[in-house]
Amino acid sequence: MSGNTGLSFFDCNCAIGPYRTRVFRFARTAAELLEEMDFCNVSQALVYHTAMRFDLPTVGNELIVKEIEGHSRLLPVWTILPAHTQEQPDLAKLLKEMETRGVRVLRLFPDDHRYSLDDISLGDQMAVYADRRIPLFIRASLDKIAGLLRSFPSLVVNTGSQGSNPLDRYAWPLIEKFPNLIFETSSYLVDGAIEEFCKRYSASRLIFGSGFPDNASGAAMLALAQAEISEAERQAIALENLCRLLAEVSLG
Repeated sequence: MSGNTGLSFFDCNCAIGPYRTRVFRFARTAAELLEEMDFCNVSQALVYHTAMRFDLPTVGNELIVKEIEGHSRLLPVWTILPAHTQEQPDLAKLLKEMETRGVRVLRLFPDDHRYSLDDISLGDQMAVYADRRIPLFIRASLDKIAGLLRSFPSLVVNTGSQGSNPLDRYAWPLIEKFPNLIFETSSYLVDGAIEEFCKRYSASRLIFGSGFPDNASGAAMLALAQAEISEAERQAIALENLCRLLAEVSLG
């Protein structure tokens, strides 16, 4: 990382809590995650609890708020479900609780939670999130995300965890069609991928994510630190773009 010692990282994708799949290491608590962040020189992070993905999202939503209380470097993320099963508060109450508890980003795990990523299952919520510019971090294949964006083209959607193979043939048509589609860098590790993306679409459509603990944090950090882009582009991806997205959210 020579020449980039002043780079500040704001991680958009990391988790705490017990992990059900085999990973190199994980953080059971906020304190352990902060140790990992200090080791990797990450200044801030959007954090979800693994219970949101592997257990019941509403349980995980409460756990993350309690776990990171008092840790100003960690910002909570909540997970949502289709409203039809009444497993989460109604939309007005949900938004009020988000405002009260400092939650500005929502996650969706449609494959893990067994629901369809479409307007039939989520249409009653998506228009509101789009209007309020609440970023949705979705763990799903790009074809499923494309289907959702066809119905709600103004949604602010971040997608990552697409694997380490080139994404260009899938991603570039979507980037050109949907102006609020953002890619995170946790798996964007193909040689020259960040450079070509910035050249075609600007650095404003990329945000840094480590993917921890599915991924080791260092891979995405090294790819960004060594990318042949300007220092302004590098810092925008590492921190500034995510700060901008959070500042645009309207909950009140």
